[in-house]
Amino acid sequence: TYSLYEAMHLMHVFIGRFDLQVPLLTVLVGAGAVVAASFGLIYLLPARAEKSDDDGAVVPRPLVMLLQTSALAYIAFLVVVGLFGRQATVLNSAVILFWVISLPVLPLLHCVVGGMYEVANPFALLARLVTSGESARKQSDPRLEKLGYWPAVVQMFLLFWFELAFRVVPSSPRALAVLALVYTLVQVAMGAWLGEGWYQGGDVFQAMTTLASTLAGVAMRRDRQGFVRLRTGFRPARFLPEAPGREALITIWLAGVLADGVRVTPIWRFVLDHTTSMTNFGSLGAVDVGDLTRDTAEILFTWLAFGIFFWTFTRLAAALCGRDPKELARVVSPSLVPIALAYLFAHNLTQLIVVGPLVVSPADVATAQFQVSINSHSVAPAMVFWIQVTAIVLGHVVAVVMAHARLARVEKNGAIAIRGDLGWLAAMVLYTGTSLWVLAQPITNGG
Repeated sequence: TYSLYEAMHLMHVFIGRFDLQVPLLTVLVGAGAVVAASFGLIYLLPARAEKSDDDGAVVPRPLVMLLQTSALAYIAFLVVVGLFGRQATVLNSAVILFWVISLPVLPLLHCVVGGMYEVANPFALLARLVTSGESARKQSDPRLEKLGYWPAVVQMFLLFWFELAFRVVPSSPRALAVLALVYTLVQVAMGAWLGEGWYQGGDVFQAMTTLASTLAGVAMRRDRQGFVRLRTGFRPARFLPEAPGREALITIWLAGVLADGVRVTPIWRFVLDHTTSMTNFGSLGAVDVGDLTRDTAEILFTWLAFGIFFWTFTRLAAALCGRDPKELARVVSPSLVPIALAYLFAHNLTQLIVVGPLVVSPADVATAQFQVSINSHSVAPAMVFWIQVTAIVLGHVVAVVMAHARLARVEKNGAIAIRGDLGWLAAMVLYTGTSLWVLAQPITNGG
């Protein structure tokens, strides 16, 4: 039998293995060629004029209130069902809703309609209520400029840590409820104290959805008068608000969605074979300290590896176009967002298909349905793999377009901009192959 945590720990719900009809290397080379070809299409197609952000149409107040009410109801559901629902070790509705559905789906929805979370932020709404609107009227606090995105970086690390390493949390509805309640109290208190500017870099969910919203063709935005407006048009050169820690936030998000896939690769299995005896620390309560140590190291080393990868190719692109690497990092790092989102979708696809629908089933029924789905391999692994391949390639193509648009915006010399594009394109092609290779490990027999 399989528990929800065992399925989530690999992010893939195991659905069986299959033999690729072509060598895996052929798939990787083909995917890289498509990404490289997208670079050529950028220069073949006519230049796209950048549009300015206009005010847009006002979103009806009832719709805004519906979003806010839904956000508050969501938190209440997590707390109430987590605390007072059946404390099953697997398949509690609150656990499924948060760990299986919300974490991948919330950012992905913002690729369609951006800004929804920012408009409906339940913590900001509660901060306004407890301060009689004073939190919304506060000017930007100088302390927020120094903090930047670093609070969200820490929270995102903890989110991955709780999900992948600290095994009690995903399998305990009560732990989830307590964390949701504590997080709510902290966020409301910080918003009331520092003002609503806190949520840009202090609420990990607003930070994630803001990143995802850069891909949306339709976006909600609150203007200075407090009206929510709907803006349309995909703008690949749109820059995210700059603040300390922005690049760290983007890279840890990308590393985090990749980290749990790394554990099924031959590289990580080699590491485990040579470190298991060194990390046999016994247990602390319900937590295996050795497993916790290895899983924490996995997250940190994946982040470190991706950070090295990011800065290596940033320096390459900077050298090719004669720019400062730190300046170029601020320009190209947002182009990693579509890659993170594509991998988020691909890596969570099977658990969304198999586990997601069980959120509306009673615990006993859900557990039985889950075991049947796993044991019967009701989802075709070949279909899943090719959907994943398509998503990853599309994400990298969008990344190439966004990187080009951003480089062209800051570098007016076309020849120099092309050199920077080529340096960053090398990173895109290499990462396409790497991410697809990691995705292929659990469900293919290597081609």
